[in-house]
Amino acid sequence: MDDTVLILAPRGRDAAVAADLLQRGGMTARVVPTLAALVEGLSGRVAAVLMTEEVMATGDRSALVAWVAAQPTWSDMPFVILANGGRAPRSAQAAERIGAMGNVVLLERPLHAEAMLGAVRSAIKARARQYEVRAAAATLEDAVAQRTAELEAARSTLEFALEAAGMGSWELDLATGTIGRSLRHDEIFGYAEPQSHWSVERMLAHVDPAQRAAVAAAFRAAPQTGSFDVECVIEGADGSRRWITKKGRTRYAADGTPERLAGVVTDITVRKEADAQLAQAQKMDAVGQLTGGVAHDFNNLLTPIVGSLDLVRRRHKDDERTQRMVNGALQAAERAATLTQRLLAFARRQALQPVAVDIGALIEGMADLIRRSLGPTIRVVLEVPAGLPPARVDPNQLELALLNLAINARDAMPGGGQLTITVAAASVEDRNAVGLAAGRYVRILAGDTGIGMDKATLARATEPFFSTKGVGKGTGLGLSMIHGLAAQSGGTLTLASEAGRGTRVELWLPVTQDEPSAAADRRSEPVPARRAAKVLLVDDEEIVRAATADMLRDIGYQVVEAASGSQALAAIRGGVDVELLVTDYLMPGMTGAALIGELRDSGHALPALLITGYAATGADVPADVPRLAKPFRQIDLAARVDELLHQPRGKSAGLRVVR
Repeated sequence: MDDTVLILAPRGRDAAVAADLLQRGGMTARVVPTLAALVEGLSGRVAAVLMTEEVMATGDRSALVAWVAAQPTWSDMPFVILANGGRAPRSAQAAERIGAMGNVVLLERPLHAEAMLGAVRSAIKARARQYEVRAAAATLEDAVAQRTAELEAARSTLEFALEAAGMGSWELDLATGTIGRSLRHDEIFGYAEPQSHWSVERMLAHVDPAQRAAVAAAFRAAPQTGSFDVECVIEGADGSRRWITKKGRTRYAADGTPERLAGVVTDITVRKEADAQLAQAQKMDAVGQLTGGVAHDFNNLLTPIVGSLDLVRRRHKDDERTQRMVNGALQAAERAATLTQRLLAFARRQALQPVAVDIGALIEGMADLIRRSLGPTIRVVLEVPAGLPPARVDPNQLELALLNLAINARDAMPGGGQLTITVAAASVEDRNAVGLAAGRYVRILAGDTGIGMDKATLARATEPFFSTKGVGKGTGLGLSMIHGLAAQSGGTLTLASEAGRGTRVELWLPVTQDEPSAAADRRSEPVPARRAAKVLLVDDEEIVRAATADMLRDIGYQVVEAASGSQALAAIRGGVDVELLVTDYLMPGMTGAALIGELRDSGHALPALLITGYAATGADVPADVPRLAKPFRQIDLAARVDELLHQPRGKSAGLRVVR
């Protein structure tokens, strides 16, 4: 601030005397000749004005009055006015003139010099304080502006973060019941445009009726509990059904009165669906483990049954009645074995024998069987193009899967209809609707014109033991087995169906570069032993071990039995001379794979055959060890033993399952 004092005293030497007096008092003074010059001088930074009262009475003071009125809010220019000093009361007009100047100190003449100097000094100090206040106000304004900008930035960042997280914000005024919201809030409730009004009642109208009372109770309790947290289903304005979570906290006044309830809302539909899928996957995995274990034990039970029936059949060839009874029992046992295969396939514990398969040739070879199975009321159409690439799959399991699809189609068309089986080559990219890895596939499509399935039935169609055929008319394992086969083979199974519009089943199998192999001829009788070779048989199940030993002895082999891997090792280390090892895989203490590895490490390079009822084996099984799935027929056991005993030295038997 400039401490200059403007002096306007046009009569006599008043101005010069006043200026001299102020300067001797340490102040800066500047004399102006007229009111116009005074107004012009006020445009600078002036500390105070010293003027005589008669100037205001004789001159045009309008410009000065206008300047006083136009001062900024922080400014109040001090005027020290030297009055005429008359004894008569001041007229109303004179008082009005002085009042129009605002901040006035009136000094009556004659006056002492110190009085005038004191008044001017006080005016200068007051003006200085005005500037200090202005500086403080400017600092405060800057701080407020900066804080406002920070709050705006924080709000913008919060809104951006909420938008990125898919959340909408809301705030309920507890006094009025109105709710302020962000645009995302209204979008979650199915509105394309922001709504003009929102309330608790309007929100509750979107909530599923079964949950509406609980949500309303949570709103009522929030002012007392201080929080609001609900998860519910809503029906959006666009007709969609969504899961949402709405959370909030209560804001209280200084006296503890609840004022506002503010929070966020989130669409959690995707998370809910993912949780449901995870729960379903965990349930299916648990069921798979259970069924896999049951199938393992069942296969162990079937092995002595099938083996013993085989022996009875061979030893009573001339007894027609016995043959008929044994064949019936064998058929029943084979049906039971098929059931366990389905269980294992569903549990994805089926030891498949995947090879390159000509899918077209396989389907055409099954055409007569499928047509006979479906009967004359159902037309079977095969659309199999030439030149299809081979697919990698277990051909026996694929035949079983296709037959199951055909039977399902027959049951879905009780009044007749058409089953169309179409095969085509297809390529999929990294991101695809069927969830496959990128690559080439063979797609088998089976479509019928049957009764179809509603959404609820379709959702459960691949669940194990789920069937729509009624009690005693189906195991409910057909589609689940096919689903397991597809998954184990590196493909997938998809279903599409509508009630009254039939069903479409797609089986995707990966393409292979290998050449399809020709099917081996099936012998009718087991291969007899070329010599009485000694076989070491290891199985912890006594009835399985006894039946297997009987089958081997029946065709001319000598058998040394052991109930565990440790017993087998002890026998060989004790000097028992054997030419072949036949061992179960899962045994207490030591698996069959560990037994084979221990023998090889100790220098006993015996040919080995792994038999297992669980079918799935671990990574510890050497790649050159063949496997035989339980239950097996004597013909299959004899063929594998003969092959292993007489294969050329150095030739790997390969890893496969023979049934």
